[in-house]
This record gives sequence, structure tokens and C-alpha cells, in this order.
Amino acid sequence: MDSSSTKANFLLFMIFFDACIIFGQNALQGEQRKPFFQKLRSLEEQFRRFQEVTLSRLNAIAANYNISYNIDMRFQELTDHYHNISSVLNDFQAITGNDLNSLKFWTKRLQKKTKKLELKVESLEKSVNDNGKVIRKEGQERRGILSNLTQEIRGHASQIGLISADRQELQEGLQVLHDSIRKQENKMSQLEKQVRNLRKSGTPPSKDSSSPVSALASAEEARETPVSMKLQQKHLKGRRTKEGLVTTRTTPTPLDARPEAAFHVEPEIQDFPQLPLKHKIPQKQHVPKKASTICNVKSMLLFPFASIENYVTFKKSFLSGIHELSICTWLRVDSVYMGTLLSYATEENDNKLVLYGRNSSRQESIDFVIGDPAYRELPIGAMLDGRWHHLCIIWSSIEGRFWQYVDRRLASTGSKFQKGYEIQAGGSLVLGQEQDSVGGGFDEAEAFVGRVAGFAVWDRALSPGEVSGIATGRGLPRGSVLTLDDVEQLSGSVQLVHCECLEHCT
Repeated sequence: MDSSSTKANFLLFMIFFDACIIFGQNALQGEQRKPFFQKLRSLEEQFRRFQEVTLSRLNAIAANYNISYNIDMRFQELTDHYHNISSVLNDFQAITGNDLNSLKFWTKRLQKKTKKLELKVESLEKSVNDNGKVIRKEGQERRGILSNLTQEIRGHASQIGLISADRQELQEGLQVLHDSIRKQENKMSQLEKQVRNLRKSGTPPSKDSSSPVSALASAEEARETPVSMKLQQKHLKGRRTKEGLVTTRTTPTPLDARPEAAFHVEPEIQDFPQLPLKHKIPQKQHVPKKASTICNVKSMLLFPFASIENYVTFKKSFLSGIHELSICTWLRVDSVYMGTLLSYATEENDNKLVLYGRNSSRQESIDFVIGDPAYRELPIGAMLDGRWHHLCIIWSSIEGRFWQYVDRRLASTGSKFQKGYEIQAGGSLVLGQEQDSVGGGFDEAEAFVGRVAGFAVWDRALSPGEVSGIATGRGLPRGSVLTLDDVEQLSGSVQLVHCECLEHCT
């Protein structure tokens, strides 16, 4: 019994050892098959229980029966059973490997499709962003065009109002003129009646040229003559009367050759009034003048060349803090860059307010600075053609909005620029140079070269209609806090030229 038990235990140990080896090899080969370890472990647990049950049964049989004669057959059966289990495990391993290979294949295909979808999504996102940028740009352009059209319509409306007012004044003048002509005609008819009455009474006309009767007869004769002859005689008589000349003139013979119509008119007719010609108003001849439309500039500053000595200072500065600002001026730039037009510096900050330009690579724009280092770039490329252009820059601290107008058209705009900021009073204001310190620290490369006309500053935000009115010469809006009338000193070669109209500012 001891030898048979020992053999049975040894056989079971060998079976268990071989199963462990097989399971270990399967485990090494299937390191990436973790989802199937639980099944293998469950099989191992079942085999262990089967071993325990087998041992307990063998021990029970060995205790009751002498079965040493058929123990070898039992071992053979167990061996066959072990081989069957091994074959089943091998088949399961093969099936599992095929399933894993198929899963890897489909996983790779899924990854490729996922990458393609990601590329398509990226391209779609890019196209959507590009389309959004284009739509936003077109919207800004349309808003700018609409704003410009609105300004032009307002300008045309104001011009129409002026034309209507002029037309009304002209109509009133014509009405007054017609009334005076009617009065003269009434007087003329009365005189003609008096002449006829005198003729009927048979009273001969007096030879005295100062007699009213002679004058009336002359008027009657003149009425019988052709219009052109009467007009010539009238102008000739008036001119001679004014010059005090003594001449003798004979009335031309009328068309009907009536003998009573031909009588002599004595010279020096001074008491006879000048009779108006019906339906004809003599026009005065004026000396032609140069056409002028922009007549609200008053004066012009000339900056002839770039120099640290060419700049302009003012008698006064801002008297109180500035929360809204409008700067408008006519500019004629005589160089390939704008330069610094305006600089306002305080002890706290030398760049409180600057329209900064420099002879550098960025020649198509200037910096609009409020409280360094905050600034915005403003396009000015269209103003570098050597011609007069109107520039208006407006800023409001309420929402940090700013607007740039060039020749009445909105060139650029923005928001959130120094919202709630205050430009302090009591600083130094300079035209033509940029201050690195209060009243000094100039640089020749930052100098303005050209002409500045009609410069004005307001402490409020001008409306588009007011900007259009300035650019079309309809006067300056109320409330300006600084103009060229407040200039204190011209430094260097800067010249101040008085010219009422822009066309005369050369």
C-alpha cells in the first residue's frame, strides 16, 4: 500500500509538474494574452481539486481493497486523460492566438481610419476658421463702407441744405428786384401818360434839357426806337452823365418816320432818371478768382526738413483731465514717412499722448500712444503721396473706443484701448517732435516734415457728421480746446503762414 501510494503520488506530482510547465510555457508565449489567464487559472484549480479527489479515492480503495495488480492501468488512464487535457489546452491556445492576430489586424485598420478622420476634421476646422476670418473681414469692410456712405449722405444733405438756403435767398432777391421793376414800370407808364397829355394840349416841348417835359418826350422817342438802340443810348447817356461830359446827341429817326417823333435832345441831361430795360438785368463783370472750397483752416505750419530744432510749442496745455479726445488736421507730408506729429508729456510719463512716427521700416503706419506702453497702430500709407489729406483721430475712455478718419472715410477703429483712463492736465504739448523728457529729448529720425493746416483739438468725441463738416470746409465744431491760434513759439526753421483757405496754403 505504501509503494502504490508512493507511485500514485509520484505520478500525480509528475502530471502536476508537466501541467505547470505547459501552463508556464503558455504563460510565457501569451504574455500579451492577459484576458485569458483567468480561464487557465480556473482550469488549474479544477485540476488540483481533481487531484485531491483522486488521491482521496485511491487512499480509500487502497485501504479497503488490494488493487496493486491494476495500479499501472490507472496511471495509464490518468496519463491519457492528461494528454487529452494538454491537447485541449493547445487547441485553445491556437484558437486564442488566431483571435489575437485578427484583433491586432482590425486594430491597425481602425487606427488608420481614425488618423484619416482626424486629418479630415483638422482640415474642416481650418477651412471653417479661414471662412470665419474672411466673413469677419468682409463684415468690417461692409461696416466701413456703410459708415463712409452714411457720412457722404450726411455731407450731401448738409450741402443740399446750404443750396436750398442760397436758393431761397436768391428767390427773395429776385422777388425784390421784380417789385422794383414793377414800380419803375408804373412810373414809366405815368410819365408816358403825361407826355401824351402834353401832346394833346399842343404844348411844344422845351429846348431846355433840364425840363421834365423834354425828358419825357425823349423817353417817348426812345420807346419808339428799337431795343438795341435804346440800350446803347441809355448806357452811353449814363456813362457820360457820370463822367460829367457835355455832349450833343440827336435822337434817331423812328421806324414809322413820324415828324413829331424827331426832335432834338439837349446835352447834360442830369435830372432824367435812368429807366430800366424790361426783361434784361445788366450783369456786373467780376475779376475771376481761384476756386476755394476749404476755407476753415486759418493758418498753416511749415516744417521744411528733418531737424531736432524744428518744433512748435503752445501757450497753454490741457486745463483739466481728458477722458475723451478728438484731434483733426490737414496734412501734406513731404517725405516717405510720417514722423511724429504730436507729443504730450508730463512729469509722470513722457508718452501720455503721442502720434508717433519714425524713419524706419514701418513707414505705412504710425503709433497712437495713450499712456505708454499702451498703443495702437494706425494706417497712413494713403497719406504719403505729397498731397493734402484730412486726418481725424478720436478716442473715448468710456469703452476704450477709437476711430481714425482719413478724408472723411473711416480708416480704422477698435475698442478696449485704455478704458477708463485719464490724460492728466498740465503737461507739455509739442508739434513735430517726440519728447523723451518734458520739453526735450528730441531725435531727428522722429521729426515731422511737411505742412500742418487747420490743427485743432477737442476734449470730446466728434460725430461722423462733424468730421465730414470739417473735411468739406463747413467750419469747425464748437468747443475746441487748442488750435494754431494758441502757438507760443516756432523753433528752428518752422514757419507760420496765414491762409484762410486750404487752396491758398502752399
